[in-house]
Amino acid sequence: MNWKLDMSGDRRVTLCNHNYSREGIYHPDRVMEEYDLLFMRHGTWEVWEEEERYFLEEGTALLFVPGRHHFSREKCSPEMRNLFVHFTALPGDGEAEGDQGEQVLLLDQFTDCRGSDHRAERLMERIINYFWDERLDHREMRMRLCLEELLLELSDLQQKSRGNAGDRMTEQVLSEIRRHPELFFSPEDLAESCSVSVRTLSSRFKKATGQSVHQYQLHLKLAMARDALTETPDRSLRDIAASFGFYDEFQFSRLFKREFGVSPSVWRKH
Repeated sequence: MNWKLDMSGDRRVTLCNHNYSREGIYHPDRVMEEYDLLFMRHGTWEVWEEEERYFLEEGTALLFVPGRHHFSREKCSPEMRNLFVHFTALPGDGEAEGDQGEQVLLLDQFTDCRGSDHRAERLMERIINYFWDERLDHREMRMRLCLEELLLELSDLQQKSRGNAGDRMTEQVLSEIRRHPELFFSPEDLAESCSVSVRTLSSRFKKATGQSVHQYQLHLKLAMARDALTETPDRSLRDIAASFGFYDEFQFSRLFKREFGVSPSVWRKH
């Protein structure tokens, strides 16, 4: 089921932990007023929410929502290990209907995290560590921020599984481009670093971003340079141009004006 999460308010983690059963256990038979997010680290578990069946195995996650009956009819497999996080609901949460606003996150209850970089699992571990470390300053804030990041990570994984975001190779390329704003990467260099052909890289990159490698870099660098003009008003155009991979301040100024309709000098005065 597609579920709407209101991201405009603060949520609170009420309970979380690692869970292990040597012999296998039933899932608690209950209706909760809060969310129960379950991540399977090892083993399998067939669980139900109302009349909907979910089969959890290693690397999958399930979000039980408030007000719905969840339970299991059979025990989990022996040696089962999972992570769970309980967190509070907000008034704006509910089943997704129609257009959603800026501060709303849409999630399928089930997420397949296999083949990812284990980021969701690591975020859950961090929440658990924060929850049980009473010596830690700002525990509630740390848990809240990690929880928001975790929910966004689950959403990203679901988007990727539906083909609405770039594949892992494209994400690697985008990360490299952002990490080195002073460089303009050629498709040949990027293809070689990913061990694919230029044609494959270019095709997959355009499918994910809607732009060619050159177009994406140019738009990104000009946007970054525009912010640098505002944030560092005493910085020379020559230094900004070099810092974002442009040949000189004249090339930078020409491309900037073509992109934004005004010269860098005029933009800086606004």
